[in-house]
Amino acid sequence: MLGSAAGNVAVAGAQAADLPTKKAEPVVQYVKICNVGGITGWTLPGSDTCVKLSGYITAQFVGGNLNTQYNWGSTGDAILATSAIPLTPNAANALAALSSIDNRSTQRVLIAGSAGQGNSTFYRNATGWSMRSSFGFDIASNTAYGPLIGHFDFQADLGNGLDPLNGSSSTDSAVYVNEAYLTWAGVTAGKAASFYSFTGGGDNWANFFSPDQKGFNEPILMAYTASFGGGFSATVAAQSPGTNGFSGEGTQLTGSGGANFGALTGANPGSITFGGQRWPDIVGNLHVTQGWGEAQVSGVIHNVNVSANGYTGALGELGCGVGVTGLPLINCDSQHNQIGWGVDGGVKLNIPQLGAGDTVLVTGSYTQSAVWYSGLPDGMWGENGQVNGNGQPMYLADAFFNPLTNSWSKPTAWSVSALLEHHFTPQFYIDLEGSVGGLEWSNMGGGCYILGFGCGIAQAIQGPLSKSATTWLIGADLGWNPVTNLNFDLEVMYQSVNQEKPTGFLGTVYNLGNAGGAVFVPGAWEGNSSGFAGRLRITRYF
Repeated sequence: MLGSAAGNVAVAGAQAADLPTKKAEPVVQYVKICNVGGITGWTLPGSDTCVKLSGYITAQFVGGNLNTQYNWGSTGDAILATSAIPLTPNAANALAALSSIDNRSTQRVLIAGSAGQGNSTFYRNATGWSMRSSFGFDIASNTAYGPLIGHFDFQADLGNGLDPLNGSSSTDSAVYVNEAYLTWAGVTAGKAASFYSFTGGGDNWANFFSPDQKGFNEPILMAYTASFGGGFSATVAAQSPGTNGFSGEGTQLTGSGGANFGALTGANPGSITFGGQRWPDIVGNLHVTQGWGEAQVSGVIHNVNVSANGYTGALGELGCGVGVTGLPLINCDSQHNQIGWGVDGGVKLNIPQLGAGDTVLVTGSYTQSAVWYSGLPDGMWGENGQVNGNGQPMYLADAFFNPLTNSWSKPTAWSVSALLEHHFTPQFYIDLEGSVGGLEWSNMGGGCYILGFGCGIAQAIQGPLSKSATTWLIGADLGWNPVTNLNFDLEVMYQSVNQEKPTGFLGTVYNLGNAGGAVFVPGAWEGNSSGFAGRLRITRYF
């Protein structure tokens, strides 16, 4: 029996050995996951390049308060209006003398909003709707000198009403390049975040005071960063000062500004024009990132190569001065070149004692003749203090020419901002932020007002602009992340501006374009501007 069993086993073994064996098909990895230089993406077969797709889609609703708008007028506007207070012959002669030499729109004269101009509160927007679609690529590969990375993203904006993301109240969409740069072996080149800015404009969509060139208005630049270990690095960069297309105006400020005008009006005009570029904005910084957080100090020098509108060429020959006794007409010194500069610093601390992911940030900037780098122009929605179109804007420019004194003035501007982020739970958080800033113009003295008692014309011609302005803002953002990559944010922000009356101030024109005609009220100054706005935004990231 044992033999029979052994025979049966042998036969069974032989039959099993004779069965054909099916081998598994080789697995073809059509999409390979990769990580190069911190970029996690995928590679196609036969390629060593790692590709990542990213972006977001956001829909937003915004609302804000409205009150009287004041824009800059000219001495000619004052002369054409009916004076609410009869002018003395001397005052009338002074107005005529000023108007013949300097009839630009400055802060010497204000024009109150009216239905006839189409910028009364009836015509201006108190609510608005916007959407943005952002789509980006990261392309990375390893080299002997470290990762070679390219990044670009396109944005498409559409909106209407108050503060539309497409920059107008029309329904036209805007499609533009927001970023496009490469990095390799410490080199950064292309349209990228400025190395001067420590942070962006805060966590609200509306900005606190910061020279924000980290999410918008990013310059075209070439830079080199040296890393020293321990989280320390130093960068030197050459950055374009000119316009960045739809994504920002650059860093050359001419004084134009304002927002939320009515159907028949446009932005307050600037008074200078930049000549050809001579050299880029030169930026340097020292940065450290460690477990406790990060910090940075930076500096910039900025070329101010400008001419005064309306006073160049033949128009500048014997075109400046006042043309009265003791103040003869002279040739205009209408072209100007100087070096502006700025310094910036900031620190961001992790505070896990308060909650996981909680941080506090403080940053500040101080500038002279380089106003963009002060952070003031980026406050709220870039309205220069004319929030929602309320009040009048600050005069933010890198230089100003006074043809009546044939002299140039330079601005000193600064800001300090703080931000606290606290997470109640992994899904709920709040950001609290605030800023304060100031602006000071040189050569704006004089000590009297053109229509004041005992005020001579030699004194009054000194101050066409507000000598100083102070501004502050506060804001909060309450956020909810119910699922991964979905954010609901509700934010509120308020800004206040107080501008000193110019020493050469004349008065305010009311009722312009309305029945009954314009009325000029000598000495009526409106230097306070304020406004608040709230925004609900829903964003899907990918």
